[in-house]
Amino acid sequence: MVFQKSLDDGLNINVTKRQLKAKGSDVIRMRMVRWSVMILASALLIYPCVGLSDVTGTWESSYSFGPVKEIMTANIQQVGDSIVGSFSVEVTPSGNNYGGIVFGTIESGKIKAYYLATKSVGGGDPLVTISFTDGRMIDDDTIRGEFYYRDSDSMELSGPYEAKRA
Repeated sequence: MVFQKSLDDGLNINVTKRQLKAKGSDVIRMRMVRWSVMILASALLIYPCVGLSDVTGTWESSYSFGPVKEIMTANIQQVGDSIVGSFSVEVTPSGNNYGGIVFGTIESGKIKAYYLATKSVGGGDPLVTISFTDGRMIDDDTIRGEFYYRDSDSMELSGPYEAKRA
């Protein structure tokens, strides 16, 4: 089947039904290519921004366990996708403050860190503690996630946390 179209200037255009189908599929293909390119370009622009967060600096978070409140201050240095540093914890009302080291990784805004410390316990063996945090950069000044704590007396705690850049 041939379709014929006459234009105002007397020019006739003959197109077969098969050619019309080919043109329609070309349009669909071009639309798909156009959307694919736009999605890929957007991903390439957004992805590097997520990974560019630098957590180097001082971070503060607080935790309440009944009447006990702990305020943790961590001084962190980021080297590539690794983090290392130290932290101190102010415990009120007891005043049994302690501190330790922090180490972990950061990848695309996801932060996994370990906090290792020892606490003096009355003159006996020191209490060894380790905490694991699984968090994400919310913005340049906020990290949110979950913490998991365990000590050498087998006490376990877990819950949400939020750290703010100090």
